[in-house]
Amino acid sequence: MFSTLSRRVFAVTAVVSLAALTGCSAGGTDAASSASNSGAAAEDTTLTVYTDQHAELIEGLTKAYTDETGVKFNIQADATVGQIEAEGKAAPADVFLSEDPGPVAQLGKKDLLSDIDEATLDQIQPGLSSQKKQWAAYAARTRVLYYNPEKIDEAKLPEKLMDINKPEYKGKFAWAPSGAFVATTQYLISTIGEAKTKTFLEGLKENGVNEQKNGNVRDTVEAGKHAMGLSNHYYWWIKADEVGGADKMTSKIHHFPEADAGNLILSSGAAVMKSSEQQEASADFIKWLTAADGGQKLIAEGDIDVSGAQYPVAKDAESKIVGSLDEIKSPEYDMDIMADQAEAENLLKSLGMSS
Repeated sequence: MFSTLSRRVFAVTAVVSLAALTGCSAGGTDAASSASNSGAAAEDTTLTVYTDQHAELIEGLTKAYTDETGVKFNIQADATVGQIEAEGKAAPADVFLSEDPGPVAQLGKKDLLSDIDEATLDQIQPGLSSQKKQWAAYAARTRVLYYNPEKIDEAKLPEKLMDINKPEYKGKFAWAPSGAFVATTQYLISTIGEAKTKTFLEGLKENGVNEQKNGNVRDTVEAGKHAMGLSNHYYWWIKADEVGGADKMTSKIHHFPEADAGNLILSSGAAVMKSSEQQEASADFIKWLTAADGGQKLIAEGDIDVSGAQYPVAKDAESKIVGSLDEIKSPEYDMDIMADQAEAENLLKSLGMSS
């Protein structure tokens, strides 16, 4: 793992059994047991969750928890930091589930989150959650390079992300201004400085093709329009599932050989809102979400239409689809730096590279 060392609201009810989704043991997790045995009947508890995560993953996780505990959910998709800030202490959300570390880190910096307890954080691989204990990782994705072997040999791929601006790659690669691209930009600003990051981005804009969305990057590399493309790992696996398996894909996933920003691991973060009047129930849900025999089992063992081919983050967890984060040579860094993601957003906007 770490190296060097359409907006909608819906009520979720228990329509899919946890056994069917995850194969969890009948005993369940400590957090789920706590929720089931609490004084206030779990079936009378409804948690409001704000999220910007992919809907299928959130629906699968919350349905599984409802089935095990009776706790119900109101889910508001496409929630934004700006919206939560505007609502302030009146925000109805109990829990925030982010897709990338940026939004949840920003909420932590604005003192809108309750601390995560040590028992929950101890379930998770080190380095993936907030070092300030403001949020817990519950899933992760990695930055990757797609390539089409009919257009370029693997041996001729760039050795690191910064090499993609070399003359031999001009006009041969695609990128997209996604949230993960913004996060990568913020990582670069925090490690090599804004000036060098700007130079890199200017080269990227001049030498590559902006395909606007990660799915477009994947599809154009697969079709041979581009030899390579910068994206997230799971888009490739979703396409592979659609066409009948990884062996049916022409394109391939490449991880840079050394710890590199091109392999950056980005956590999805779970947090309890300070404004919540259901602090204990919210904390119990996040403890289950990060438990090896709770939400992590679903992410590790669930089919792609539920897991989204994302990485589980519990210690020793491994996805049946994409493997283990231990295989990824990501640089080690503090994900709370993503609280300053406005720096990256402003830089990208000034260069005409924002979405």
